[in-house]
Amino acid sequence: MSIAYLDPGNIAGDLEAGVLGGYRLIWTLLWATILGWFYQCIAARIGVVTQRNLAKLCNQQFTKKTRYTLWIMTEFAIIGSDIQEVVGSATALYILFDIPLWAGALITILDSFLFLFIHYFGVRKLEYFFLFLIVTMSVSFFMNMFEAKPDYG
Repeated sequence: MSIAYLDPGNIAGDLEAGVLGGYRLIWTLLWATILGWFYQCIAARIGVVTQRNLAKLCNQQFTKKTRYTLWIMTEFAIIGSDIQEVVGSATALYILFDIPLWAGALITILDSFLFLFIHYFGVRKLEYFFLFLIVTMSVSFFMNMFEAKPDYG
């Protein structure tokens, strides 16, 4: 998540949404945060008490039809929450390197598979890879503070 917090595109998107939505957005964000916290607490309690994750419990408790329905709904939720990242990355690659949007989307999808490939070799290696990305972004932003001169004209 720290990569998302360092991303200036997220900050710009949040500011624009705040301007367009006004205070209505704050209440939506508040309730979404409270519900997310509530669901996390319930999932953590279930995990501590049963020593199983939610997927294993769903497998034990629900019928095959219900399990597949839940799985498909989860996949749609993941796609819905990540599609803006794919479009944003493709747009950034187009702006920076003049790569066509379809190729930028393909590159973004392939880097997601790279994360899965690194995860195959162990969680610790994936954590080190993300640490490398976070340090690279932090150093780049720090260097940019001294070299970027805004145009006040």
